[in-house]
Amino acid sequence: MDELLIDRLGDLCGAHAVSGYEGTLAAEVRREAEGYTPEVRTDTLGNVIAHVPGDGPRVMVAAHLDEIGLMVSHIDERGFLFFAPVGGHRPQNLFARACTVKTDDGSLVPGLINHMKPGRPQAIETLPEIDEFFIDVGASTKQEAEEMGLEIGNTVSIDYEFRRLGRHRLMAKALDDRALVLIQLEAMRRISESGPEAAALPDLYFAFTTQEEVGLRGARTAAYSIDPDYAVALDITVANDLPGSETREAITTLDAGPGIKMMDRLSGSHIGIISDPEVARGMKSVAREHDIPFQPEVFMAGSTDAAAIQLERAGTAAGALLLPTRYVHAHEVVSMRDVAAMTELLLRYLESLAQ
Repeated sequence: MDELLIDRLGDLCGAHAVSGYEGTLAAEVRREAEGYTPEVRTDTLGNVIAHVPGDGPRVMVAAHLDEIGLMVSHIDERGFLFFAPVGGHRPQNLFARACTVKTDDGSLVPGLINHMKPGRPQAIETLPEIDEFFIDVGASTKQEAEEMGLEIGNTVSIDYEFRRLGRHRLMAKALDDRALVLIQLEAMRRISESGPEAAALPDLYFAFTTQEEVGLRGARTAAYSIDPDYAVALDITVANDLPGSETREAITTLDAGPGIKMMDRLSGSHIGIISDPEVARGMKSVAREHDIPFQPEVFMAGSTDAAAIQLERAGTAAGALLLPTRYVHAHEVVSMRDVAAMTELLLRYLESLAQ
């Protein structure tokens, strides 16, 4: 594995950037992007947009900065914190989880999430609701918690250790979507360092978007300002190659190359995308031409920034490239072989749009 890329990914995953509070990570990403192009701006919603001038159509590439998290909604008299979810959580992922609360002045306070019946002396028989969980920060009273800087509105990220897993895989928090932020930055670096013999590229806008996990919000305003001809969202998809899974239920598999979005939808809503056929066919054609493995993906329980971008202004020809990921929105696992293949496919596809 590429040690420099792994170190950069570890730093990105370690950032505390719950939806709506991406500022610190956005500033770090902006500093790196400014090393690859002088045209970088931050908009009102906090999106970082880097323009790499080129010839041909205007192309927007988007990877989101935010992660799912929690927001403190109440502090009781014994110093326990209660919270509301920010983004898509499942109760089974919250038992006995270490977490970090970020105060208004930026201080990081460690905590432990648990259920009101943590097993001893009381156990539970059925899956609980999220509002039955709380955070223990080690305070004995509400006043002590407040003296630690804690207050209603603080954001909470769940701590999952960044570790290597086997020969090619990594486990961490927020690989959704920091692994794709890494791919986007790596694409910018390689474009910046390519010599005069490099292939022509279209007019590129790399958007590091905010608030994707709570409704694709940053992508919507970024797309309105960029007004792209084509758009590619970079996101994760579910790799359900697990014990007990049926072949007919397969979405994607680790180490089999990036996914190419065909269609998706959020459960119980009409938010989703049918990828532009020209975009999807173009991605598959480029992958075959360059012998890059890929997996067509149809997923009806989640969506990406592409769904919002596609519908802005008069519409955009949009699709998405996807990184297969196990245990999404929990202790996520990806393959660095898929990361490398996806970076290559993104660069080759962007080149194809200039032709």
